[in-house]
Amino acid sequence: MIDKTFESLERAVADIHDGATVMIGGFGNAGMPSALIDALIAHGAKELTIVNNNAGNGETGLAALLKAKRVRKIICSFPRQSDSHHFDALYRAGEIELELTPQGNLAERIRAAGAGIGGFFTPTGAGTELARGKAGRLIGNLTGLLSTLKSLRISLEETVLRLLTSLLSSMTGVAANNK
Repeated sequence: MIDKTFESLERAVADIHDGATVMIGGFGNAGMPSALIDALIAHGAKELTIVNNNAGNGETGLAALLKAKRVRKIICSFPRQSDSHHFDALYRAGEIELELTPQGNLAERIRAAGAGIGGFFTPTGAGTELARGKAGRLIGNLTGLLSTLKSLRISLEETVLRLLTSLLSSMTGVAANNK
C-alpha cells in the first residue's frame, strides 16, 4: 500500500494549485479540518472550487478561506445559515459562483467520482429550477436528470485523497504539533 501520510500540514497542501478542486469534509464545524484549511490559506492557492455540504459559517475553517477570497466556486447543498456572512457577502457581490446540489446528489456525485462513473440519472430536482440545462430521461415512470461529474473535476490522486489522508494524519498528532 502506498503511504499517503505527510510530515506536516504544509506538505499536505503543497501540491494544491490555483484552480484546483478541493473537497472538504465535515458537517458545518463538526469534523471540519480547520488546521488543514489554515495551511491551505497560508499556502496561497486561489481560484479554488470547493466541494462541501455547506458554504462556511463563523470565522474559521471554510469561512476563513472564503474571507481570504481564495474560492471561485462552491458546490454544496446548504449554502446559507445564520452566520454564513462571508459567503453571503461574496455571493451578493458576484464574487463567487454557487452550484447548489441536493445533499443526496452531492453524496452520490462524490461516490460516483471515486468509482470512476461519469454521471448518473436521478429524479431529484426534475420539474424544478434545478433541472434547467440538464438532460432528462424517462426511466420507467420517473423522469431522471443526468447529474454529471464534469463540474466536480475531482482528481482522486491529486486533491481528494491528499486532503482526506492528510486529515487522518492531522487527527493523529500532526495538527496538534503544527509541524
